[in-house]
Amino acid sequence: MHDHSDESAEGRGKRLLIAVALNVGITVAQIVGGLISGSLSVLADAAHNASDAATLGISYGAWRLSRRKADERRTFGYKRAETVGAIINLTTLFVIALYLLYEAVDRFFNPQEVGGWVMIIVGAIAAVEDALSVWVLSKDQGSLNMKSAFLHMIADTMATVGVIVGGILILLFDITWVDPLITALIAVYIFVHGFREIRKTISVLMESAPKDFDFDGMVRAMKGFEGVEDIHHVHVWRPDEERLALEAHVAISERDLAKADGLKRRIKSLLQERFGVEHATLEVELAGSADHDHAVIRDE
Repeated sequence: MHDHSDESAEGRGKRLLIAVALNVGITVAQIVGGLISGSLSVLADAAHNASDAATLGISYGAWRLSRRKADERRTFGYKRAETVGAIINLTTLFVIALYLLYEAVDRFFNPQEVGGWVMIIVGAIAAVEDALSVWVLSKDQGSLNMKSAFLHMIADTMATVGVIVGGILILLFDITWVDPLITALIAVYIFVHGFREIRKTISVLMESAPKDFDFDGMVRAMKGFEGVEDIHHVHVWRPDEERLALEAHVAISERDLAKADGLKRRIKSLLQERFGVEHATLEVELAGSADHDHAVIRDE
């Protein structure tokens, strides 16, 4: 049988490598153009593209690692490697944004001559390559890692358009302060974009349940089974961005082992079908015999 998941995974790797190559090309062109024109916004966009090339490179490495099978040390597998890669990339992005803001303020008070035509030409070249990267990455939005890379490239495209607009304004009106202004706007956009993405990443690393997960509804549904007296010590978390796991103690009145096992299987089926819980560990115990705290985990 043909494995479409493997084909999709290989396609994801190829798309990331193509995007890396495009971003390296953009970065080199913008560094040369920025040095020739004296444009800080071109160099700022080059720094952003360089960070994106590194980001995509780390994403590719994390993706490769995430495909390794579970072993005795990583019993849930290596899929969270992509999340770790994302936190590294986003932290680096914040540092770059801070540096760009510093340079923009310095250039605003110490203006330099800027070549508008070079900004426009380099910006146009970069815009084409950015658009190609967006198109390549738009083919796969199946993971937070790929969505993050795609949004990064959308941000790059917008920043490149800003460079072109800045070059036009410098040519028409000779207002050099527009260059550091665009640089500052690029930095602010990076902050806003990065903050949004890092919240999602931290949520996975903190083993949080999805934001819209119906925790109370799930507990009520589990208690709705005949023979279930209580549900306690409930833990819901994401081993990685795609899977949802649960562990809980289920206090039952049923003493027959076969019937108790059937009840447990029905509860697991409910958890998977209605709440998307792929991995559920249920500890079944006889109601009234447990001698530990019966509080739900979030009330402990």
